[in-house]
Amino acid sequence: MLNERLVLDQQAITTWMSDRLLRYLVSGSTEAKVDLKECLTRLQLNPYYTFPTIALLEPSTPADHDYDKLAYLESMRESLQEQMPRSSIAFLAGDGRIGLLFSWVSKEVLERLQAVLRERFDYPVYIGVGKPCSHLRDIHLSYRQAAWALQSKFYSGSGQLMYYGELRRLEPINRYPAKEEQQLYDHFRAADSEEAIAEAVERFYSAVLEQGPIDIKSMYELTIRMLVGMERRVVADEQNVGAYNPFEATLLVKLSTLEELKRYVSHFLTGLWKVASPGLKEREHHRSIIKKSIHYMEQECQHASLQSVAQKVYMTPTYLSLLFKTNTGKTFIEHLTDIRIDKAKEMLRTTHYKNYEVAEKVGYQDPRYFSQIFKKKVGVSPSEYRESVSK
Repeated sequence: MLNERLVLDQQAITTWMSDRLLRYLVSGSTEAKVDLKECLTRLQLNPYYTFPTIALLEPSTPADHDYDKLAYLESMRESLQEQMPRSSIAFLAGDGRIGLLFSWVSKEVLERLQAVLRERFDYPVYIGVGKPCSHLRDIHLSYRQAAWALQSKFYSGSGQLMYYGELRRLEPINRYPAKEEQQLYDHFRAADSEEAIAEAVERFYSAVLEQGPIDIKSMYELTIRMLVGMERRVVADEQNVGAYNPFEATLLVKLSTLEELKRYVSHFLTGLWKVASPGLKEREHHRSIIKKSIHYMEQECQHASLQSVAQKVYMTPTYLSLLFKTNTGKTFIEHLTDIRIDKAKEMLRTTHYKNYEVAEKVGYQDPRYFSQIFKKKVGVSPSEYRESVSK
């Protein structure tokens, strides 16, 4: 027992030292004569790379508490390390991000890592990739580029690989879209459902972006101005507006993508619409959202994710996850896992699909991970379950 604890302590120390070395490496502070390859070798890390490159992974708001964030990142790092080539390194890069140091020639592994993260974790992950470097001592340049590429997540959204070399220049907006705001207000007044509100918001942003993407700061500013204008007009037009939650500019500017911004605006305007006209009670509304979400999960369990289902019910992934936890006592991923395992059990009983085929059809790309989850939920492996029901 003591020996095991000493080994674990030694591993923790080595990991901490590795993270510290990698953060030093990407900071650009390597002007001093430090033998980087020797340092990496001492920590049993690969010192040789063919065009070394940095990718940065940033989960979207995994937890409120700093310790929970760290635990979430550690779990994510462990999953990444299982799937990565031995020559690559995953490290905690600070600011709630995980860095990957890898050879550019093996960049195709990023797509596999992307699929693993989507399958195993609740929250969407943004991935920015810098340009490859000729020498390890220049890796800080790739790191800065990866960090810059992450900023393009606003338009790219989660689930995308954002390469620095493919970024577009964003221009500030030339004028405030007053005509588009008036059209949005007209549609708001004529709306007879939440879906109509969401469609009106979609049309507003499509019109704003008709000439191409604009500067992200400009997008936040025009959205705040639009919401202030909409709120004032509704309150002025209605004699008896009930209580509603005013929008929070500080929360709005923390939204990471255009899709999240649109869903937030739809959610706020829907709340405003409900107090200005008859609507569902909040709890009934939440139950309806959860029911629709579960229906989508059952119909599309092979490809379902928190992000894709949230998009279908006009919610942010974070808010939908919160609705599941507060209204059902289970997280979204727990619900999705239960649905997938139930479908897997049905296939194992009624078909001759191989275990890996069953895994793929219910949404697991890694057969080993599927077997682990199945045994955890059912108590036996997929093969043992099939054998027991066939007797």
